[in-house]
Amino acid sequence: MRKCSLFLLMVSFALWGVSACKPGLLPTEEAGKPKVTLERVEVQSYFPWTDLPARTPLALAFVFNIHNPSGYNILLDNFKFTVSFEAAPNEYIEIATPTSYDRIYFPPETTSQYRIVSVIDSATIRLTLLVAQAPKVQALKLNPADLIKSWYTKIGDFGFGIKVSEGMAVFLTDKGDVFVPFEGKFPKK
Repeated sequence: MRKCSLFLLMVSFALWGVSACKPGLLPTEEAGKPKVTLERVEVQSYFPWTDLPARTPLALAFVFNIHNPSGYNILLDNFKFTVSFEAAPNEYIEIATPTSYDRIYFPPETTSQYRIVSVIDSATIRLTLLVAQAPKVQALKLNPADLIKSWYTKIGDFGFGIKVSEGMAVFLTDKGDVFVPFEGKFPKK
């Protein structure tokens, strides 16, 4: 009798322990799978070009559509992506990696817009081209100073492509964390 009572007590504690814990995202559950797409890029602020090595700031706003198809609110925990400029036809060079830790709720069954503003300057781009992206710049046989000036003079009309890649948005939901990769190009051709 004692063994049976002890066994029932252990089973009831085990069931209580399992049911009291908040489960993570189970493989069979659908978290609503939010979707992130690049809507557009805007020139937020522009300054007259000054030859290098002087710094010329450039502020770009990246507007994303975030679609929440689930029936509950989702919380954006962090948002990160890499910005690349087109250096030659269909050849992109990574320039910056904006990251945002703003915590924002998105309502159920809606598409909302989320804006990230990234401020870069010509001196930082120059260092990126001379160090981190040097092999790519050399392979394309480009002059970094001429390339940067070209980007700054053409940005108003978006005379070159801008690519968002390696994007990752992390959403927190009642059913667990959801990681959403994304990428996009602007202008859309």
